[in-house]
Amino acid sequence: MGSGRRLGIRLILWGLVLNLVWEFAQSPLYADHGNGWGYVAWTRFHCTLGDVLILAGAFATTAVMLRSWHWLDTRGSGAATVFVGLGLAYTVWSEWFNTAVREAWAYAPAMPLVFGVGLSPLLQWLVIPTLLVWILRRRPAWELSKGEMV
Repeated sequence: MGSGRRLGIRLILWGLVLNLVWEFAQSPLYADHGNGWGYVAWTRFHCTLGDVLILAGAFATTAVMLRSWHWLDTRGSGAATVFVGLGLAYTVWSEWFNTAVREAWAYAPAMPLVFGVGLSPLLQWLVIPTLLVWILRRRPAWELSKGEMV
């Protein structure tokens, strides 16, 4: 298996684990607990899958913008900022659209808001992608030596 494929798998697996933990940790900040444990568990898992898709999309968009699938290895903090910024920008729009327009979900009164958007999802998209860049940049040297695409 090539280094690029390994990188993609690691991004997805780490993204899945970190986002699942975050989704359940921030769960009390959403107003859906009256729907029962099964509903809450399903929505948190569903949202985690969406988070992984956002991560993959931000990673791929960053690669296209920088014309390199290996931007994580060859570019500095500017590339990581693009990656984090893309996920954050989508999250701001998605949180606003789904709470204010579609009313697909709602925040509990305990959720701190920043211009009407929940602080916890904003922090999620600052912390997790930044942590993923740090984790994924610490790969074995043999894995970095291959020049294959994700």
